[in-house]
Amino acid sequence: MRNALSLKWVISGSFLLLITVVLVIYSQLLPAFTVRGLLYTASAMMEEEAQYFTRHYNNDPTTPPPGNYFYTGVIGKQALPENVRQILATPPSLSFGAVHIFGDLYSDDDDAPIQIILEQPLGDGKILYMYDVDHDHEAGGEVETPLSDAYFDQVLRSVALISLAVFVPALIIIALLVWWLVRPLGRLAQWSSTLKNPEALSGKRPDFSFKEFNMLADVLAQSVEQVQAASLREERLLRYTSHELRTPLAVLKANIELLAMQSGGVLPPPLQRIERSVLNMQLIAETLLWMSRENPEPLPQEHIDVSELVGELIQQHRYLIGNRDIDLMINIHTEPCLLPPTACRIVIGNFLRNALQYAEDGTVEISFKYPQLRIINHIREIKSRQESNDFGYGLGLQLMRQLCAKLGWQIEVVLEQQRFTVILDFTRVRALDNGGSTTEGTDLFSG
Repeated sequence: MRNALSLKWVISGSFLLLITVVLVIYSQLLPAFTVRGLLYTASAMMEEEAQYFTRHYNNDPTTPPPGNYFYTGVIGKQALPENVRQILATPPSLSFGAVHIFGDLYSDDDDAPIQIILEQPLGDGKILYMYDVDHDHEAGGEVETPLSDAYFDQVLRSVALISLAVFVPALIIIALLVWWLVRPLGRLAQWSSTLKNPEALSGKRPDFSFKEFNMLADVLAQSVEQVQAASLREERLLRYTSHELRTPLAVLKANIELLAMQSGGVLPPPLQRIERSVLNMQLIAETLLWMSRENPEPLPQEHIDVSELVGELIQQHRYLIGNRDIDLMINIHTEPCLLPPTACRIVIGNFLRNALQYAEDGTVEISFKYPQLRIINHIREIKSRQESNDFGYGLGLQLMRQLCAKLGWQIEVVLEQQRFTVILDFTRVRALDNGGSTTEGTDLFSG
């Protein structure tokens, strides 16, 4: 509902802003075009008077130049007053045919001079000049026109009332239109927030007035039903995996330990392979269970010697080397780190197992300097790459990426010519400082 209200205000504000911009542009253009209109009227009157004088002058050259209260006419530039001749020497601000206007037309200063001058060629080669006369500086000042001014003020008031009569109803209509459109959208948003309740989902859908909103509601309800069904299937899968998969693994592990005790602590090679496979299956299953939780609890952290951990993992996976001539180059700093031990064993063991299994004859480099662990192995010549077989890093790498994403770690894979490098970065996990305490949490492998 809050989002719908905000959308309402956005739409209303947009309309108001648009109207405001239009009014501002209109208010800016109105004075300019009003001035132009008045000047055009004055120039049309002067030009008509000049044309009328020209016809009479061609018949009788003694016809006196036109003149009245507003403008004066003379023949020849020398007959012009000095100030008019000086103005005529400057470029005009605006021109209407034979009429030229000098001065700042849009100045806020009411006393800024504006001069209108007309140049009309005559039949004998002479030029008729007509210019407006300023009576403000004469005795008595400018003649007042109270009746015309009152009429003009009345017209302005009428224009203002008409503008308000258009503007206010327009705002009301826009507000009603926005309310009419946004109200069902707000109801749709409010109803969608209740879909997490199974009763609301199974109940009758409200009518949202518009066909598009009703279609959107139907699609939304179907999507929520599909998500809830998938969530239920996932919960059932987790329950089945938690019991049906871990229980036989635990039975296998217990029986292998009994066989080891009966054989003096050393299992034959076939049973050793079974033991390793059971351990790998147990780690993968419990990792998937932890990652499948919606809000996994933080893992407990302990003081870990990465060098010792890598040594144990190498011993567990040394069988993968087989008869290949592979040298292990290990360069690990012995600085203790505060890390979740089980997660480290899973991630590092996965990378190490794939490196030993798919390495060619040569060298496998393992180095660690906080916060980065690097495992580099040489592989056979790279052919067309497929996502499903990144030299053993395909599915395992995707699982490790998800696990590290939940832990806040970063994985970088560099695939070069016959060289595969995996970089594990514990950036978000601080190194153990003197007197540091461990972070408490639940066990990774709790149901």
